[in-house]
Amino acid sequence: MKDLINDLKKFWQCKAYMIGLSLIAMGAYGFAVTHHAIGMDDTAVSLYFEEGLALYVGRWSLFLINKIFHIGDFMPWMVELVSVMILMLSVTLWCILWDRVGGDRLRLPAWSYVFVAGVMISCPLISEVFVFYLHNGVCTGYGVTALALMSLIRGLEKDQEMKKRFGNLVLSMVLLSVALGFYESFVMVYVMGAVMVFFLLRMLYGKCGEGSRITSRFLPWAGAGILSVSGSLVIRAIVLYVLELVCQLDRLAVYDVRYRKLFGDIFTVDGELSMVLKRHFVKYYVNSIVYLPIAVLLVAFGVISICAIVWGIRKKDILMPICIGMLMLLPVGMSLVEGHVTFYRSAQYVPLVSAFAVFLVLFALYTFTKVTVLRRCVYVLLGILLFNQCMDSNRWFYVDWLKYQNAKEVMDRVAYDLRRDYDITKPIIFRGGYRVPYEVAKDVYVSFGSEEYQLISSITDIIDVHLKEKFFAENGQGYIYGEMPIVSILQWGTVAFDNTSEQLIRFWKMHGQDGFRCEKDLERIKEAEKIREKENMPGYPEEGYIKECDDYITQTSHIPNQIKSLELPA
Repeated sequence: MKDLINDLKKFWQCKAYMIGLSLIAMGAYGFAVTHHAIGMDDTAVSLYFEEGLALYVGRWSLFLINKIFHIGDFMPWMVELVSVMILMLSVTLWCILWDRVGGDRLRLPAWSYVFVAGVMISCPLISEVFVFYLHNGVCTGYGVTALALMSLIRGLEKDQEMKKRFGNLVLSMVLLSVALGFYESFVMVYVMGAVMVFFLLRMLYGKCGEGSRITSRFLPWAGAGILSVSGSLVIRAIVLYVLELVCQLDRLAVYDVRYRKLFGDIFTVDGELSMVLKRHFVKYYVNSIVYLPIAVLLVAFGVISICAIVWGIRKKDILMPICIGMLMLLPVGMSLVEGHVTFYRSAQYVPLVSAFAVFLVLFALYTFTKVTVLRRCVYVLLGILLFNQCMDSNRWFYVDWLKYQNAKEVMDRVAYDLRRDYDITKPIIFRGGYRVPYEVAKDVYVSFGSEEYQLISSITDIIDVHLKEKFFAENGQGYIYGEMPIVSILQWGTVAFDNTSEQLIRFWKMHGQDGFRCEKDLERIKEAEKIREKENMPGYPEEGYIKECDDYITQTSHIPNQIKSLELPA
């Protein structure tokens, strides 16, 4: 702990690092902090943390934190501000991790790490998960995963006693299980982080790790890595089992949610495995044409691969390029074990890979050249990248805010119509789908006539002429490359958790619209669905989009009835 505090002081006392990272954080998250938007899960905060649904789906770390800090109340601005500060600490811990591995052979000044940490913290892909309440704990999860890796390398130090090695390995398991309790995707961050550290050791100290306290031999690393991951999964399962017994979570089985497993369903449908691989290629390679964080990821993989080949030849070490091959294949494996293409909101490894590539560029810059002009050119290029990432992050937070404004406007109008013309003592049934207006989410569309779409089409058609169609918008406006920008709380809240519209009633209550209640009887909801289809009820805001029955009030989707809800491209 003392060493960690001293390492933190090294960065905190560096004014250039702290000021620079603070400005980057403000640039990337300033709008999100100052403009709160109520979206998916925001209405269900008490359900997750007071009733225990977070624990029921496997997010036990957030559930226990709520017992201390009481995050079960919706607290916009405060939550975002604290989360950004935690994220700044977390990315600093990753810088400390790499700096520790480098030791005396690493010549990077503390201030230069602002580019490493800045690229990681400003990655626009984080916006895909940041729009959720508490952001699925990713801000804290990054830091806990870095601490788990620090404990792992402590357990692999050559001069450590066996007892201390084992203790550090157990601590790594515990910390990783805590990270998985925030978001299960951190198992991938941990594994990729371990591969990065092993690569650095081989690059700096060779096959035997001469001059380093940490071993760089393959077998100890492979054994410790497998043991730590396996142990963390066991600890996670035990903790969840105990907490479920104590909290009696069997009562939550009525909700249509699933436990977030680390391994998905086995592929039993012909062609399903092939389709997952194809879609992964589109989302994490082809979309680099139009989506900045994926473009940066692709460039980062290229930079890391070049470094691995060059240093692998210099060191005559075949394991170095193999390590980078693992970094590129692990995300594919993640999609396979999940049973579907990894959602952008679960791809926490993307900012990490981007930051690691910047770290290697800076290391090469300070190790092999003293040309000041070249260094300054690299700083300018990294500055341009940081600016564009901050701009892109703000754009998606602004789209999320526009989505919220649109949802609020729609729900206010619906409430007005109900109060004016109907008996609101009757329960309400919402049915149908909802599409975020094109004008709100247009930035996530690629028009069919654009050069970008033509390039996407030319690449995907080589693999499968119908592959690009999986990402077409149902409104016919173009190709969609993002995920969360097209999902509204009104689409989610219609059937969230228990197939009722309780979350839309809660949305009303969060805006001072009281006096409404939703229908809980699933038979009546099915009956209302049949009425909607039989009478071909128009969608909001056309006249007749609300129908009052003897026992309830039903209203159609907020879009025309014949248009289905838009599903995320999986």
